[in-house]
Amino acid sequence: MTIIGDSEITGAVVCAWKEALNLEMPVVPENHKRPKGWINHKRSRGWVDVLAKKLEILYQDNDEDIRVFWKDWRDPDFMISELLYDIAICQCEETKSIVKGKSLPFVKKSLLLVESELQTNNSRAIVVDLSKLVMGCSEKKLFVAGLPLGEFRKDRGCERMRDVLEMCKEPAFSCGEPLYFCFIPHPEVWTEPDVNEYEPSVWRLKGDCWVPTP
Repeated sequence: MTIIGDSEITGAVVCAWKEALNLEMPVVPENHKRPKGWINHKRSRGWVDVLAKKLEILYQDNDEDIRVFWKDWRDPDFMISELLYDIAICQCEETKSIVKGKSLPFVKKSLLLVESELQTNNSRAIVVDLSKLVMGCSEKKLFVAGLPLGEFRKDRGCERMRDVLEMCKEPAFSCGEPLYFCFIPHPEVWTEPDVNEYEPSVWRLKGDCWVPTP
């Protein structure tokens, strides 16, 4: 199986981010009210969809049976879409059904688990979703968090980013390595004229330190 390194993970995240910024959002008629935060929810879901497709391209460059599960794609053999995580990339094999001997796919190994929680003012939500990655067994794990655009306008080691990484260090230890932690601007600022100037900031836990990936 092809080895996926830090630069490949980072590259897929950056490409997905640039594409997500250009996603067309549904037009809402003036007389039709949507719940508060509806557009942010649509953008967040669009981000996960694009990221899943970029990661699928990255991992399916292998001879093995690689399946990618996420909410906006239904696997025709498993007959499910999302499988426990926002995105789950798995190596699969087949077994035979009891009565008719039909081929049934099963997950042999998890290669990458992804959780995305873009709320910028909810520490509990971040830690809870990160805890989901602790519960999973996988070769690699990726967590995506949101940040206000003002934090990206500062330097790479901005205060809020450092605070989030420090808060998440203890649960991150329990995730096992390699764990990648990514920051992207919160969806509510995606229409800001300079938002495309700030690429995602991707970090990896090495030992007891967070280090930026190449």
